[in-house]
Amino acid sequence: MLKKQGGFTLIEMLVVVAIIGILSAAVLVALGPSRNKAKDARIVSGIQQARAIGETLYDPVSSSPYSKFVIAGNTALTAIQADVTAQGGTLVIDLSASGTAYAVYSKLASEATNFYCADSAGKVITSTNAPSSGACPAN
Repeated sequence: MLKKQGGFTLIEMLVVVAIIGILSAAVLVALGPSRNKAKDARIVSGIQQARAIGETLYDPVSSSPYSKFVIAGNTALTAIQADVTAQGGTLVIDLSASGTAYAVYSKLASEATNFYCADSAGKVITSTNAPSSGACPAN
């Protein structure tokens, strides 16, 4: 008499693998927007860190108090710039012509038409317009 062997058939295994594949694909599709939001959060964090450095470099006795707030030669700002770039943004420090004001900004990864901006006047904004003359745009 033949003994019935226990186990799974090839068809049953293929069905299980197909179901796991479909579920994995659904999860990966659902995580896409979350990844972009995480990149945006890193860009915003980098801008806030750069802003803090700018306030640290402020020289109240100078006629151009923010003139030292530049990326070149500043290792902390260079590291922040590299991180923002890795997230899909571009860190920009826009000083006013007189060096009395600044705006630090980047495009966001999830919304390539929007800029996140923080300036020396304390304004923090997300805008479709790029900052100029050391200030975030009005809208």
